[in-house]
Amino acid sequence: MPGPTDAGTTVTPLKWERLDVQAAIIHHLEWCVLFNEHLSVDRTHTRHTTPLPDAQQSALGQWITRMDLRAAGADPRFIELQQEHLRFHALAQRALDHAHHQRMDLASTLLNNEFERSRARVLDMLRGLQKT
Repeated sequence: MPGPTDAGTTVTPLKWERLDVQAAIIHHLEWCVLFNEHLSVDRTHTRHTTPLPDAQQSALGQWITRMDLRAAGADPRFIELQQEHLRFHALAQRALDHAHHQRMDLASTLLNNEFERSRARVLDMLRGLQKT
């Protein structure tokens, strides 16, 4: 339902396209699979692995950028998704750095706690958008 803004104008909430959000969920899951491949590969053999895109280069990051241009940026749920997506990628990079420095103890702790919570939160946020 439309609501007033601070300027007194009315903003109609963005209607989330179910298939479009489904594609975003798939992008997130595919990135997670690629991340796992990078985590398990020795740093010297990464040239044989598909490069791991960062938050902006990832398919979900590109979807977020497109949605932001479509006025989704005014939706507080979308802003929260953007922030969590960036946090998720930062945690992933930290875990990779630990793993590549032979600190799987630190990587595992990060992956099993903060990273997993962030991964699930991004997924839950996308599913929440899909339901609206």
